[in-house]
Amino acid sequence: MSDPWSAALAEAYASAPADEYPVSTLELIHPQFVDAEDNQDTIRVALDERSWALTYEATAPVFAGQTRTFEPLAMRISLPEQSEAAFGTLELSLDNVPRTIWPRLQAAARVRASAKVIFRQWIAVRDLETGDYAVSGPPDMIVDQLTMKIVKASVLQLSGSAGFVDLLNRAFPRRRFDRDDFPGLHGVSL
Repeated sequence: MSDPWSAALAEAYASAPADEYPVSTLELIHPQFVDAEDNQDTIRVALDERSWALTYEATAPVFAGQTRTFEPLAMRISLPEQSEAAFGTLELSLDNVPRTIWPRLQAAARVRASAKVIFRQWIAVRDLETGDYAVSGPPDMIVDQLTMKIVKASVLQLSGSAGFVDLLNRAFPRRRFDRDDFPGLHGVSL
């Protein structure tokens, strides 16, 4: 079965005006990603040849409504497949990761905490007078609530997959009601 998400995106890209194009971005969020003043920060990259100053949506988990710079990086992204049988996963591959990012990734690898991944896409529109492309406002598409599951790193490439939390297969209630802690539930009197 073909993925309707991919088919719809392919059709939209094919029929889009020639003076517009999508700016795809990834944001990685981890407790170890901090700036020089020890404030929470993220890794922000854009699939493009240039840096982009982009404005977050009002509901963003970090930097809500603020404008931040997304650095250019060669990457491959396949969006999560939409299926009734299983949760899709986002597959990503970042090539030639800059040296500024490696120390942050190494610090994150030393801590047992999950990294969150957010895929955002803005539409860049060409200004007819200057010929420059610009983006205004919040993103046009957001895929969030993804958690990194598998990460592979080499000198030249960082790759991995991120998936949604599987709430359907989690035990409920999460607490075990055993005889020692809850004797009344088991007909035992003290």
